[in-house]
Amino acid sequence: MLKILIKAAILFFIVISIYLIVNPSACSNMMAGRERTLPAAADDAQWQHPMSEQPVYFSEDGTQLPPGTYVPADGAAPEGVFDTNTLHEEDVQPVYSQEDIDYAIASRYVELEREYARGGKDPGKDASREISFIVMDDFEMSPTEWEGFLSRATASGLFDRVRNEMPPLPPDSAAPAQ
Repeated sequence: MLKILIKAAILFFIVISIYLIVNPSACSNMMAGRERTLPAAADDAQWQHPMSEQPVYFSEDGTQLPPGTYVPADGAAPEGVFDTNTLHEEDVQPVYSQEDIDYAIASRYVELEREYARGGKDPGKDASREISFIVMDDFEMSPTEWEGFLSRATASGLFDRVRNEMPPLPPDSAAPAQ
């Protein structure tokens, strides 16, 4: 008889352990003395936790809409499955041409080149390599993309154009004479 009770207790603990592994919130609720809360109806698709804040929506004339009512800005109710983050997406990202991107990269390169000259460092091959790596990191470019940029920029004379368009350095910030 004792063997049967021990086997039944072991089986009971195995079943409870599996339940608590499958449903871990039941363990924390049981330890805290809380009861499990279920939605009022099984078909309620938008069930929320009882302690969560209810969203408040306002109509265009400023009156508060009842909970569960959603009216988008354009007045048309969305249909089907949609991402709520894109419902209010009004700002369209600007589209930049390859020339704009190349000009920004060349501007950053010339800016760093001037900083090196201001710091009194000799702008040699090591400095240009270091500047190249900094610009590649800033614009998240791979070495092949950098090579492609260099070929486009040298073919169009982009570096010279950027150097001419940038304001000249003030006389006191020029590199010291050695």
